[in-house]
Amino acid sequence: MRKLLVVLLTVLTTLSIFAASKITISGWPGNPIEEGAIKKAVDTFNTTVGKQKGIEVVWEPIAGDYKQVLMTRLSGGTGPDIFYVDVYVFEELAKANVLLPLDTYVKRDNFDLNDFYTSLVDAFKYQNRLYGIAKDFSTLAVWFNKEIFDKYKVPHLTNDETWDSFLKKLQQLKAAGYETPLALAPDFNRVIPFIISFGGRLVKPDLSTALGEPNSKKALQFYIDLVTKHKVAKEPSALGSGWLGEAIATEKCAVVMEGPWTIGFMKGSFPDTFKKMGIVEMPKGIKKATMIYTVAWSINRATPNKDAAWEVLKFLVTEGQQIFVDGAGVLASRKSIAAKDTDPVKKVFYKGAEYGVPWKVPTPTGLFATANDQINSLLKDLFYSKITVDDAVKTIETNYNKWIGK
Repeated sequence: MRKLLVVLLTVLTTLSIFAASKITISGWPGNPIEEGAIKKAVDTFNTTVGKQKGIEVVWEPIAGDYKQVLMTRLSGGTGPDIFYVDVYVFEELAKANVLLPLDTYVKRDNFDLNDFYTSLVDAFKYQNRLYGIAKDFSTLAVWFNKEIFDKYKVPHLTNDETWDSFLKKLQQLKAAGYETPLALAPDFNRVIPFIISFGGRLVKPDLSTALGEPNSKKALQFYIDLVTKHKVAKEPSALGSGWLGEAIATEKCAVVMEGPWTIGFMKGSFPDTFKKMGIVEMPKGIKKATMIYTVAWSINRATPNKDAAWEVLKFLVTEGQQIFVDGAGVLASRKSIAAKDTDPVKKVFYKGAEYGVPWKVPTPTGLFATANDQINSLLKDLFYSKITVDDAVKTIETNYNKWIGK
């Protein structure tokens, strides 16, 4: 009898951890396909793990300015239990002390972080502690219209291009009569792979800007020269397009550097153009580089249901991730799920996880948004030759500390 009582008490104690736990998860609203996939993951949890452990998950997306609304709710004590954290703002949230460190839970449950791409695990570490687990990711690759290359008798782009050979093929298209071979965005995140590839860096060890260093400056000059000197590129708006994916989908250009989100867009709206596409890795400078755009599931440090929230997070990045990858067509952050992703179009994007850099710029304050806006404004001026690269770098170096709130 005593043994039976001990067993019953143990079971009741275990169940009480999760008893009647309602876990709210939030992110920004997705398109109908993404929303359907995440709702399916939630329903699957609630009817399996949730039913077993007494946890109910509710998906409550945040409309409008996601970060602003989230931070307001977190500071007011009404934040969701689990929520999206974009790598771009991760350090800001980590410094604000609103994220729960996950290391203890990972160790306790022997949770296999080795099944995640190393770059994606490191992306959500702050001061050597883990504050989120990537739900999925995207990288950049080169999209090109094979039909246009064939028409103008220019060899197709390959996975082995250097920046010089890449430029040469664009120049061959231009010389053969194709007006604007490349669509290029005046956005700093798109310049970053050039900087890393050219052997440059974004910041120095003391987190001051390194954009004035020789290799970083050389990369920036090359990027701008594609537009102003070589005249092989224009920004999408100059081609009558809203973004790079639209520019190549409508055949206003022959080449762009875009992510896997363009796959669904083109398949759905421009299926005939999609059939003409070739997709290869980003060209190489001193080394290969691409961008990694990723979002983590993180836990609210103030949630009263930490153990239950961790159970939900584990599901979201395991079985839930499989559901999301199958339903929404995103890239899996878990290597075991990625290995089962047989879509040949995605292979080049997965490859980028091996050498890509996450889209974040470390700063002493954790803030970079203002600096990003200011640099983008300078890039716009550079595209139209209103200033020189030397002028832009001087402006950045002079104002950087103010822009990052130091």
